[in-house]
Amino acid sequence: MKANTAGGLADAAGSIALDGSGWCVLRAFSDKAEYPILDLYPYATTSPVYVSVAGAPLHSPADAAYFVAWVDRLIAAARSNANWNTEGEKQAVLGVLEGAKKKYAELTR
Repeated sequence: MKANTAGGLADAAGSIALDGSGWCVLRAFSDKAEYPILDLYPYATTSPVYVSVAGAPLHSPADAAYFVAWVDRLIAAARSNANWNTEGEKQAVLGVLEGAKKKYAELTR
């Protein structure tokens, strides 16, 4: 991949070989701060670009199972946290997490 940067903007072009359906992102990072971005580790990523190869599904049941377990840990942490502003706030967040868990569970099949 070749990148050309000037004035805080970057254009990148290149190609990658894909052997199956899935998603790709572009990540940009630096190992040091540089004006005007003074973070210790500047980092950015695009939203995913989903790619279907030969009509194959875009998801992996094993990856989905990983995220079911990950969301389960988030739910446990949210339930045990005592720093919610209100019970309604806590229940709203738990509802979103339960919805995410359900979506990932559907993808494990």
